[in-house]
Amino acid sequence: MTGELIDILSDVSNRFQQQLRGDVQTFDIGLTPFESKVLVTIGNLPGATQREVAAWLGCDKAQLARAIKTLGVRSLVARTPSVYDWRAWNLMLTPKGRAVFANFQARRAAVAQACLANVTTEEREMLFSILTKMADGLLSRPEQQ
Repeated sequence: MTGELIDILSDVSNRFQQQLRGDVQTFDIGLTPFESKVLVTIGNLPGATQREVAAWLGCDKAQLARAIKTLGVRSLVARTPSVYDWRAWNLMLTPKGRAVFANFQARRAAVAQACLANVTTEEREMLFSILTKMADGLLSRPEQQ
């Protein structure tokens, strides 16, 4: 049953992400799925450094730098010097970026509502508790060398 459980979790996650990726194309804002993910991450972590965003996304610095450059050219993201580290930049959404982010968040909420339409409040609470325990288990797991 463990394999099947992990498979269904993966399937739900993949379907959810596919719905969101489809919406990015529907918005016709000219961003790749990765650029959209970077924009959403910056929206969720305002003021984060490029290093923090790269760590959160699990991507390399060069890939992230290219995406941030594109988002900057499109006036969606602004970089400001960090007050704590002269080598680092803090990332913030511009007003235009915040509008795109709000659109993404609204669509994410709609997809989430469809995903959970057949799940009762009690089941949602139980699922939240179980998934939190699963996430904690992965956080406490030592890294593989």
